[in-house]
Amino acid sequence: MVLMSDWTDIADADELPTGGRLCTSVAGKALVVLNVDGQPYAIANQCPHAGRPLEEGEVRGITITCPYHGYAYNLKTGTNLEYPEFEPPVPTYPVRIEAGKVQVAIEKQDDN
Repeated sequence: MVLMSDWTDIADADELPTGGRLCTSVAGKALVVLNVDGQPYAIANQCPHAGRPLEEGEVRGITITCPYHGYAYNLKTGTNLEYPEFEPPVPTYPVRIEAGKVQVAIEKQDDN
């Protein structure tokens, strides 16, 4: 079994302006995609603490805060900033803006 990533178009680049966010699903994974100062980030739309959505969380710099419990997560690594030793990280995904499209790469299994 080999893990492979494909880039998937999720939106036109103008749909994710600086400070913007998109909620989408790619390969069965719910994502929040954010543009922070021109840099896109993609993170799972689920707080690992209690499974609640992160989509309405406050963003400050490269941190998103769960609107339900107040836990803050790093958008680059998914690490819980208050309790990294006790809480699992939120999955993060490669994201880019290419040829006018916002694209996300999700690993998938290739059983060949």
